[in-house]
Amino acid sequence: MELSVLLVLSLMLVWGCAMEPNAESSEWSFSEEALLVDVRTAEEFDSGHIEGAKHIPYEEIGVRIGELTDDKSREIVLYCRSGRRSGVAQKTLLDMGFENAINAGGYEELRARLERP
Repeated sequence: MELSVLLVLSLMLVWGCAMEPNAESSEWSFSEEALLVDVRTAEEFDSGHIEGAKHIPYEEIGVRIGELTDDKSREIVLYCRSGRRSGVAQKTLLDMGFENAINAGGYEELRARLERP
């Protein structure tokens, strides 16, 4: 049992490292109705986050997304520190049937992108 849990966690980490943010275009933006979710740790979130973002750590996204929405077509914009954890969260949501889960990448890059005129 422990071995299979370790295997699954290892695969999630490897898969997550391969996830690329899908918000690389300088023209990229999200709608005002989009749900913005910070998937970093509570400490990271408390040290600074995008205004209006909700906090759900990436490893809890599958069981807690229902606290924020059950609309599978709603745009959900995810970010973390580098894009790896938001990629894992994105895959989890896509696997659950959420059609518009977007990996926005890292906090600093997203914040800078949103501050541009």
